[in-house]
Amino acid sequence: MNDTADVVDNDQAFRIGAVERATGIPANTIRVWERRYGLVKPARDETGTRLYSQQDIEYLGQVRSLIDAGDSIGYIASLGKTLLPARIESLASMPNRGLARRRRTGLAPLLLIGPTLAERLGEVDLPGYTIHASYATPADARKAQLPGHSNAIAVVETEQVTRSLANDLAIWRDDASLTAVIIVYSYARQSDLAAIRDLGLLILREPIDAEMLRHVLLTRKYWLAPDEQPGDYLSEPIPPQMFTKKELVTLALMQTSVSCECPRHLAELLISLSAFERYSQLCEDRSTEDAAIHAMLRGATAHARSTMEAALKRVVDHEKIDLSQLR
Repeated sequence: MNDTADVVDNDQAFRIGAVERATGIPANTIRVWERRYGLVKPARDETGTRLYSQQDIEYLGQVRSLIDAGDSIGYIASLGKTLLPARIESLASMPNRGLARRRRTGLAPLLLIGPTLAERLGEVDLPGYTIHASYATPADARKAQLPGHSNAIAVVETEQVTRSLANDLAIWRDDASLTAVIIVYSYARQSDLAAIRDLGLLILREPIDAEMLRHVLLTRKYWLAPDEQPGDYLSEPIPPQMFTKKELVTLALMQTSVSCECPRHLAELLISLSAFERYSQLCEDRSTEDAAIHAMLRGATAHARSTMEAALKRVVDHEKIDLSQLR
């Protein structure tokens, strides 16, 4: 437990999106672990937003390493913080210490549950994943022999999602050591959705086409081991910004010798792209249901922004504009 969570230094306060990116643990899962096991106790700002300390991040990183080594979250929670380093050291010294890592290498198996998922995803390119099996119902999947992996992912298609079904799927996920469960649904009671999300399940509302499911899987890159990451821009780091907003605004208003006003148009475009990039990041942090889509949008926008920044830099150099005078 984090006994000092009521007061967090502003310089050491991190929102849950930052914690997710630092640890590779889904934000939903962190929330579930907080509620169910009391692993961390984040502070809250005046709006109620969770704020995590650097110590919280380091502790969750230790938890992640034990999960990857095969320990259950229930067992890890029972150890307490003081015993985690010794547990990590003991696993590292075991002769079969490479076994857990080998379990997480190779293609991540997908379990498709429902009447149309196999048809939807059967011909879709999914770098890092492989369709292991398809089942008609969740009950059929629970009875089946699952692959010998700790990173299997279940995609469940259901007309109506209820708290009862979600609870059953969450229990199955934990018992079978699934990495994640995605529910694709048509109907749900509004009052149930928040409770279902708190179970750490990703829920997507129909209609969902194959391309959207593909983006959901590829943008949730923490589901894959590092050497299984999809080789496209969605798995690459967000490129840093080349221009400040002040520089872009100044360039947009500056008169130059380029008659077609390309500097102004490029600067205006980059202001818009940067704003949408920040908006997508905000949505990624706040919206559990749409986090994957907004992560994809943020990545696509960031890389488009980087390309246009390079173009503007060439124009700036051509015009012999001194950017240091704009700062």
